[in-house]
Amino acid sequence: MPKKVLTIAGSDTLSGGGLQADLATFSEYGLVGFTAITSIVTVVEEEFLIHAVDLSLLEEQLQTIAELPKMSGIKLGLLPTVEMIELVGRFLMENPEIPVVVDPVLVFKETSEVQVEHVREAMKKFIFPYAKVMTPNLVEAQILANVPKMTTVEEMKRAAEILFSFGTQNIVIKGGARIKGNLAIDIVYNGKEFTEFRSEKLQTTTNNGAGCTFASAIISNLVLGAEVNEAVEKAKEFVYAGIRSGVPLSKTLGNVWQGAKRQASE
Repeated sequence: MPKKVLTIAGSDTLSGGGLQADLATFSEYGLVGFTAITSIVTVVEEEFLIHAVDLSLLEEQLQTIAELPKMSGIKLGLLPTVEMIELVGRFLMENPEIPVVVDPVLVFKETSEVQVEHVREAMKKFIFPYAKVMTPNLVEAQILANVPKMTTVEEMKRAAEILFSFGTQNIVIKGGARIKGNLAIDIVYNGKEFTEFRSEKLQTTTNNGAGCTFASAIISNLVLGAEVNEAVEKAKEFVYAGIRSGVPLSKTLGNVWQGAKRQASE
């Protein structure tokens, strides 16, 4: 009987990220995915637009999930409002035995510092204490930890220590292309020690959905019995293959392909 994994996330019309990426990743790992949709993301003139669903609709979805046999894991993606963060936090509190991976997708392009603060404080109170792993990229880590722009691994480590104080058991900060050099560097911090994962940077635009896929691959590996560092390492390999063999959509945009690693092994 395949294990069941829930994603609480937005729907990506391009299908590279969001719950579409999560479901594709779960399937590649032999898991069955379930969804609670928080929003629908569209792209108009290359601008990503977020359309949040009604709070009552998200609540009904979570009630539907609660009536099923327990999930083996939960992955959190885009939670666009404070009210949604609180609702999902209550759901997590009622299911403390289920491992949770949080990809803190933050969209603050047109929000004020006051709104940023409200979202940050809500996630610190209602989401992070219930998470086994948090996977911010550099920009998200900077916003959440309230630190200056990071350009070095040592700055990433200091931010990870701050994020760890919010209650999440393991912090994974994705360096990506923003750290200078030819290597993409991710760090993992468990409150005691740091682990670094390095790979060559890929010069490609097919990275839409990389963060979503990374987080959903981590929870997939955890559900299948991997320890955190092993889960991160395997997820990094999974995403690397997906970016390298991604699907171009235009000159400047392309999707990660979650089936790339499987096809390469066939």
